[in-house]
Amino acid sequence: MLAEAQGCLGCHRSYSAAEIPNPGSRWGSVPRFAAGNARMYAESRREIAEFIRFGAPRSWLDDPAAAARLADQPVRMPAYGGSLSPDEIESLVAFAASVERVGSFPDGVEDEAVAEGRALAREQGCFSCHGVDGSGGLPNPGSLGGFTPGFLGGNFGDMVRDRAEFREWVLDGTSRRLAGNPAVRFFWVRQRVSMPAYRDRLTDEQLEAIWSWIEAARTASE
Repeated sequence: MLAEAQGCLGCHRSYSAAEIPNPGSRWGSVPRFAAGNARMYAESRREIAEFIRFGAPRSWLDDPAAAARLADQPVRMPAYGGSLSPDEIESLVAFAASVERVGSFPDGVEDEAVAEGRALAREQGCFSCHGVDGSGGLPNPGSLGGFTPGFLGGNFGDMVRDRAEFREWVLDGTSRRLAGNPAVRFFWVRQRVSMPAYRDRLTDEQLEAIWSWIEAARTASE
């Protein structure tokens, strides 16, 4: 997982771990993921991206009192803008927003098909490989890039061109277009984790619901 590889979980701690103290900071600790307090720090995906790129939102950095508080606290969020690609930053934004449900969908509203698709993706184990809410980045030794791509960010568009190719992936665990590429096959036969085939496990309606959720999530992350 990219968040783990970049050291994010060392400070922010994941899920049930306690927050680490940070004297002098706004609330006295470093926020942890999935604690429900993300909106105390970031109101939108844009602000999450600013935290990652600059170490704090622009509004904080431009406020003398907030900037002084940041300078005084012992634990500071590093700025990753110079060391991570735009796709990597987007993947981290997707992960952080997903675990805290910050701006996951326009106006925070999911329609019935989108909500059903997200629930199905969770029930079918998609998040086990593709990351929290499909944010991606989970390691996959031997694969092209060394990780399992998520549903968000640029990698998805390279792997899945449209709804028809998405159906191929889900039903057969492969894509005819990519399976015909010798370079891709070189990695596919060596990767540890392969996409399972869900043919006869999902109905057409369920496939459409999952596709609706992915489209909505990708639109919201743009």
